[in-house]
Amino acid sequence: MRSKKLYIVLIVILALFFLIIFLSFGVKNIAQENYQATILVGNTSVWNYQNKKWVNITRSDSLQDLNWKKYTVYQNNQRLGEYFLWKDEEWYLFDQDNNAIPFEGDLLAYDANYDLNITPFEENQNMDQKSINEVLVERNINLDNQFTGTSHVSFDFDSDGVAEDFYIITNAFAMDFEPEVSFSLVFMVKDEKITMLYDSVLTGNNYNICKPYFYSFLDVNHDHTYEILLSCGRYSMDGQIDMLYQYKDGAFKIVISNE
Repeated sequence: MRSKKLYIVLIVILALFFLIIFLSFGVKNIAQENYQATILVGNTSVWNYQNKKWVNITRSDSLQDLNWKKYTVYQNNQRLGEYFLWKDEEWYLFDQDNNAIPFEGDLLAYDANYDLNITPFEENQNMDQKSINEVLVERNINLDNQFTGTSHVSFDFDSDGVAEDFYIITNAFAMDFEPEVSFSLVFMVKDEKITMLYDSVLTGNNYNICKPYFYSFLDVNHDHTYEILLSCGRYSMDGQIDMLYQYKDGAFKIVISNE
């Protein structure tokens, strides 16, 4: 009789264990598989997210089907509200009474069956020279090189309670000097370890290089690890390159771009 009670207790404990596992991970995974979103990045990118997969529809013939739908709109990473969007050469915003809404700055908008976490961030020029020198030396770039752009963002992208440091250094589109190499480098410093996002080094004063900037930090799938939206401006070509980076297995990888 005692062994039977022990057997029942073990079954109950195992059942509770698997129930906790399911509630912790199973429900979350099921919810993520049902996430559907259309994301607009400025006037240059339109992406679909469904069944944990990304599809670039930037040049799709079906873009006209996105007109006059209601989107959650962000301006310079600040929530602006919900508006109807219509695209000609660029996206135009309208309220429910069809009044045009003035808009300036970086547009990020989405139509989804869930809320995306989009968090504002601030850039500053407090640069970690030690990490910068390490990145340059690894690429045989002279430390005396001048920059045409630098940026530093402190952001807790993995929700561990400690902000990581994201940096941009570039000498793209040099006008007042002739560099031996042109470079655009984007990297993260976490626990004194450097992890690269964007790494472009070209010979000479090369105008084919792209000048990057941080567009947005957003947690698309609610896994508490933010994706990094990086945009890159080109000198002689229209538009820009938009790249969404995801952190996995200790590295950043592009999961979708507009190319």
